[in-house]
Amino acid sequence: MTKSEDIFAWATERVDRQHLPLPAKPRGDAKEYNFPDDPSTLTMAQLGQTMLKLAGFYGYAARLLGLLESELVLVESEYRLGINAAGLHLRGSESFGKRPSAEVVEAAVVTAEEEHGDHSDLLDLRHRRLELLAVKAQLESRLLIYDKGYAALSREQSRREVESRVQ
Repeated sequence: MTKSEDIFAWATERVDRQHLPLPAKPRGDAKEYNFPDDPSTLTMAQLGQTMLKLAGFYGYAARLLGLLESELVLVESEYRLGINAAGLHLRGSESFGKRPSAEVVEAAVVTAEEEHGDHSDLLDLRHRRLELLAVKAQLESRLLIYDKGYAALSREQSRREVESRVQ
């Protein structure tokens, strides 16, 4: 086990000891769901069921995002350490100027490693980091979708409650 894996296991165990239940994966394997074009046409039961479904999707996506971010923090730390260690000799090099930016050092290190294959672990970390960042962007997008959908249905529910009191 690597140090990151040890830390991840420790963090997971620590949170698990708090006895906070995680949302289960919602039922079904559908890749898409249909959001109602006009929520006013839904019955109260349909409205409630759709809100619960969105809340379930939101909770599960938040669970996945939390686990992903926990791993990303560790991968990012190892990657930055590797880049900084490999880039030490570049920082004093006159070909990069007196104070090369972190991005310039990173680009030089990655390019050198791709050409020479000296630090394959660093390239593996870079690849894993990019994978995690791509999935993170998708999960954050889905969280926003579920949140906005839930909020829209909640407004419809509130509108109906106000309307029923007025009548």
